[in-house]
Amino acid sequence: MRISRVVLTIAFVAMVAITPALALGDGKPVAGCPHGPGWVLGTVQSFGIDPATASGIPSLDGNGDGWTCGRLQPLGNGFEGLAFRDNNVRN
Repeated sequence: MRISRVVLTIAFVAMVAITPALALGDGKPVAGCPHGPGWVLGTVQSFGIDPATASGIPSLDGNGDGWTCGRLQPLGNGFEGLAFRDNNVRN
């Protein structure tokens, strides 16, 4: 349990670290993430999701621009998961 939380946290931190570089190089218009703590903007691919899989799933990439927002979400059982909202959603 502890190891999976550490691995998930490391992956999330790594994604946060590379997101600014990806945003500068892509040139696509990007909206924003919902207000609130912990939301991070990144490409669908930077979250480890195949863009073809994300296509058509509103919470991942509803607007089809390849970007999404994610955050670590407590699951209430001692674990955390990733929650996603498309980058055009506010609150």
